[in-house]
Amino acid sequence: MALRINNNIAAQKALRFLGENDRKLVKSLERLSSGFRINSGADDPAGLVISEQMRAQIAGVNQAIANTELATAMVQTTEGALGEINNLLIRMRELALAANNEGANDVRALEANQIEIANAIESIQRISSNTQFGTRKLLDGSSGVGGVGQGGGVSFVSANERVRNSPVEGFPIEVTQIPTKALLEGVISEDDVPGLSLTLIEGGKTVTIKASENDVPATIVGKLKNAAAEVGLAVNIELIDDTLIVEAEKFGSAEDFRGISSVAGVLSSEAGIAERPTPGLDIEGTIGGETAVGRGLELAGVTGNENTQSLRVRVTGEPIREFDDEGNLTITREFDEGVVGTVHVVNSSVAFQTGPNPGQQTSFALPLVSPSGLGRQATNASGFQNVGDIDVTNPQGARDSILLIDAAIDDLTLARGRLGAFQRNNLDTNLATLRVTAENLISAESTIRDSVIAEELVEFTRHRIQLEANTALLAQANQIPATVITLLK
Repeated sequence: MALRINNNIAAQKALRFLGENDRKLVKSLERLSSGFRINSGADDPAGLVISEQMRAQIAGVNQAIANTELATAMVQTTEGALGEINNLLIRMRELALAANNEGANDVRALEANQIEIANAIESIQRISSNTQFGTRKLLDGSSGVGGVGQGGGVSFVSANERVRNSPVEGFPIEVTQIPTKALLEGVISEDDVPGLSLTLIEGGKTVTIKASENDVPATIVGKLKNAAAEVGLAVNIELIDDTLIVEAEKFGSAEDFRGISSVAGVLSSEAGIAERPTPGLDIEGTIGGETAVGRGLELAGVTGNENTQSLRVRVTGEPIREFDDEGNLTITREFDEGVVGTVHVVNSSVAFQTGPNPGQQTSFALPLVSPSGLGRQATNASGFQNVGDIDVTNPQGARDSILLIDAAIDDLTLARGRLGAFQRNNLDTNLATLRVTAENLISAESTIRDSVIAEELVEFTRHRIQLEANTALLAQANQIPATVITLLK
């Protein structure tokens, strides 16, 4: 046994272990008090990096959840306003139907109906102008897609958030096939009239008229025209010279009817056999140089187009106005092939940040529901352009008003359906996914960074016992040099 008084090696070793155990005890106390296994970069450098990245992602997911919930509230606010407008349109339709009851109405009744309709139109305009979420207007068109057509009877119908803004010169509208109406022609002479029976079938409706003893071609055609109007057949009937012409009211291949005559060659080539008309043609062409599908007078950009996806325009041709000898106005349409006009489109759809990373957005075009934006696709004899123009003080206007209001209700219900689908399939599913993602990220980050308290308590107890033992042994080691005194004695 070597005894030294200048250097107490045993005490130095005991002191070193005492210091190590003290640091371990302090670290255990830090982890127990903070609840974290990693409190500084030195604790676990790689774990700290991964944990901080996950924390940033968790914060992003939580904010995306808040954003999605806010977007849902905005959509619900919009749909509530649309529901009120829909109620107003239904009331307007009731009034238009009441105005259609010509036999029971007088001038005052029609004026009263028109006054209430005008008031409903003002309410629609007010809702459209005033509905907002925060300071953002929702239904005035500033948060949707708007457009205007120029030249050749071109008009903007609709588009959604997928369409791009048009260039300054607009998207050119090129017509490659001129639309036509389904047409049935026959020849009727005075010799055909005795015993003649004519039948028209269209859209599940049927009219049949029979010639009386004193009828001539003009009177029997007049009877057919009146009977068709009474049941609401969507056909136009004319007698030009000795040619009987039955034409669909609307353009396109979807329009169809049947004609039957008891005399061959009048409406059907064979007596008593139903004959279909020459089919109408849908318009064909392009929008902005991209493929478009034609239906009737409308062209629609197809899915996959870079610029014009979802864009719908109508081409009605240039109007030609003619007056007959009695001063009656007739309006016909002249169509041309080639570039007939342009449409200018501005996409101001709202974008929602529904994910934790850049680019994870979803957008939606809120509809324009002002009176000037509803019912624009309804063709009518009164020349009404939209719901704001309707006038029920005359019989034709009352009938056409119903067409426009029905088109407006279709527009509105379609917009509500798109809003509901957007909320259900985009926002609600995204919200559920984000909540699951946040839960799993928090669990993963906790595994990396959080302390396991039971394990830390075991370590803490061990380090505390070791520290107490080290303290006692250091005291013993400090007594070793004192044994030298016994040798000196």
